[in-house]
Amino acid sequence: MARKLSVREVIARSYPSWDYAMADRLIAWLDHCGYEIVEKKPERTAAPVTDDAQPHVISA
Repeated sequence: MARKLSVREVIARSYPSWDYAMADRLIAWLDHCGYEIVEKKPERTAAPVTDDAQPHVISA
């Protein structure tokens, strides 16, 4: 089973030697700018999305 990483770990692993200090600064900066990190919802079997706003065009 795959291990679930925290947001901090995911950001830290993008820097050499898993730089947790840089990850903390980046998270703080994003928070200061108004961004919010949210957990991804579990994937479900999704039905294909259809765009009914666009008329169907048939090329002849």
